[in-house]
Amino acid sequence: MTAANMTALIEVAPTRTRTARTRTAPPTVDIAGVAWPRHKVYALIAALIVGLLVAAVTGFGPAVAWWSGLTLLAVWWGERLRQMRRRTQRPG
Repeated sequence: MTAANMTALIEVAPTRTRTARTRTAPPTVDIAGVAWPRHKVYALIAALIVGLLVAAVTGFGPAVAWWSGLTLLAVWWGERLRQMRRRTQRPG
């Protein structure tokens, strides 16, 4: 195969028109001039709180890492899914 033939294999799919829904930007929080998605800020705050609590109770580094990481993921995805559902629900 030559280089010319290889470019023929990579084609751009035609764009689909979105008539039913349009995406809106997620709600944001301004931190030092940067717009952060609100669900990420909530996840970081929750992970910090859980990390501090687990550190105070156990003092065991791996437990702090696991619990704060699990909290971060749970809040991040939970809030993100909740915001997506709220945006897709149509009034009436």
